[in-house]
Amino acid sequence: METHKDFREIILYNANEIALNRGISEISIRAVAKKSGVSVGTVYNYYPSKAEIVVAVIEKFWKEAFEKLNLITLNGENFIEKFQNFYIHLYDYLHNFKQNWLEQISLLNKNVKKLGKKREEEYFSKIRTLIVLLMDSDRNINEKFKKDGIFKEKIVEFIFDNMLLMLMKHEENIDFFISVLQKALYG
Repeated sequence: METHKDFREIILYNANEIALNRGISEISIRAVAKKSGVSVGTVYNYYPSKAEIVVAVIEKFWKEAFEKLNLITLNGENFIEKFQNFYIHLYDYLHNFKQNWLEQISLLNKNVKKLGKKREEEYFSKIRTLIVLLMDSDRNINEKFKKDGIFKEKIVEFIFDNMLLMLMKHEENIDFFISVLQKALYG
């Protein structure tokens, strides 16, 4: 017998499949119900609106990206190597996301975008926290960054903001940024 959790996962899985294969704008309650082999009412029991399903698909994307980021950060000797691995993964993951959905997300209604942005910011906060943990784990980073909380917060903000900018510009080569970080953090 299938449980409530199973139905929720089946519905989300099939909504994600629709988004990947046909586009996020093609997600509808009826399409998801049909693909999931359940009634429209069953979909509404778990996702009260199309917006909720779309946001769940977007959140699933960020959750998967973040889980892999946690594993990637284990690879590398120091902050710089771990950050490079981190960036490459995000670059590849977001490149795939952009090709599939980014343009379509801009066409979604205001409430869906607002809720999606809120969830996105939650994951951005987790990424900032992960950057702090990576810095704290590197014993060779200049101690002033570790001791001065406000300064460390500003460095993390600088790293995160520049990382996002480079990702938005599709910068595959981040050697210059890495050079700046090495001089700032280890110099």
